[in-house]
Amino acid sequence: MSFDALPLEMQHKIIRNVQIDTIHPDVSKRDRLKRTLALTHVYAFLPNALYSSHQHTSNRAFRRAALSYHSLWSTIYLEWPAGAVQHFLEQAQRRTHPDITVFLDPKSTGTKDKQKNQKRWAEFLEREMAIIRDLRIKIYRYHHSPELSKALSDTPAPRLATFTLDLDQHQAQNANIRQLFNNHAPNLWSTRLHACAPFDGLSDFPSLAELMYRVTEHNFAELLGMLGRMPKLTYLSLKGADRWSVSPLPTHDPPLETIVLPLCTSLFIWFMNARRTQYILSKIDFPAVAHLDVRETIVEHNNGLLATIFDTLPKLPTIPGSDPRDRIFLGVCSDRLIIQFTGYRFQTEWTNFRFATVVNAVAAFQILFSVITDIICAPANILFLQPPTLHIENSITLDQGVDLSMGLADLSLLLSPIFETYSSVQALTLSGNTAPITQALHDRYPHLLPNLALLRIEPSPRGNLLETYDDLSIIRLQHTRHLGIENDMV
Repeated sequence: MSFDALPLEMQHKIIRNVQIDTIHPDVSKRDRLKRTLALTHVYAFLPNALYSSHQHTSNRAFRRAALSYHSLWSTIYLEWPAGAVQHFLEQAQRRTHPDITVFLDPKSTGTKDKQKNQKRWAEFLEREMAIIRDLRIKIYRYHHSPELSKALSDTPAPRLATFTLDLDQHQAQNANIRQLFNNHAPNLWSTRLHACAPFDGLSDFPSLAELMYRVTEHNFAELLGMLGRMPKLTYLSLKGADRWSVSPLPTHDPPLETIVLPLCTSLFIWFMNARRTQYILSKIDFPAVAHLDVRETIVEHNNGLLATIFDTLPKLPTIPGSDPRDRIFLGVCSDRLIIQFTGYRFQTEWTNFRFATVVNAVAAFQILFSVITDIICAPANILFLQPPTLHIENSITLDQGVDLSMGLADLSLLLSPIFETYSSVQALTLSGNTAPITQALHDRYPHLLPNLALLRIEPSPRGNLLETYDDLSIIRLQHTRHLGIENDMV
């Protein structure tokens, strides 16, 4: 049966399969344009001698089917040539109620015809915002334009569901975008805002449930007040800015009452120092949280160090949900520590950290090592966590650390409180530089982990780790402790 004899539904099914294989979401914008347009010229590459009238008819049928297949044309990159943008828009508008996804990343366009392009982009947004369902915009300082800012500030977006705005951190005033969509986007439920200053009326969008928000020195003071007016949030991600001038924590007179996010099940706080993280956590209550992820830098506090794992663990439900906490992951690096189990991830870093009040290097490291030990033991001490499976990933390679970085000698000492705290472990998984751990388990700690029955060596999902294993210590552990061995590195 020829293609033109197939029902339109079957033609669209074929086109859908082609789209899945060749124009998937990760394809570059250049390839998306080329491959989509190529679908409407299936036989154009054939020599005339081979290009029969039957193929010409089939080609026309395929072209008609492709032009009417909305999904092919509903993704538009504004930095494409103007003719291509208009062609995609016209095909998408064949549907009675079209929904389009629009991207803009002007970096690839350079500075040639910059003002002309900016005007064209702004006019498109003003004219077509009513049919945009997903909008993702990047604006760099050298590509800022009043027309584009005005289009985003003042144009209502009645059908917009998801929105991403990524401004570089040099734009302290958000490229003069004071509000979004004239504060009219009634269906907006998810937004990612990498900006510096707060937006007027952001908390007034009635359907907003997911917020990914860059926190800076310019919007930190207003953050809690804004979140207090967003009780429908189910997903909240707060990401600290790369550059943040030294500034005190906000003060409130009268003091702020605790903010309750009753529907929030997922909370992420990334790339802030522990003092700012603790400030946020002390002001917010999220009783429904099922996933909590904190990544912070350690700070000096009261002649010691501050890490918010002791603030975050008590906020988790005492009884986990349907997924049991039967496995704990410990990622040990020279200047970073990661703890992860079902519904929780905590990461603390001390890269380039220096004590201001402790001069003696030995005393400084002892303070750090003590805090690291307390952090590792916290899940057992606070949540009484005793999982049957323990996974340790070791990234340390140097025998001796420098300043406050840990070396392999420190790792060997750290293994003692790890094995003592999680004494019920039955299966031990190791990745990264595993040789020092199996050697220490056999030579130094043969009495620890009395219930251990299985030792597993596996590659790390991270490709930048030194991965080692020591055959001799593994064989000795197998014989002396009667362990099952699974070595995926062999």
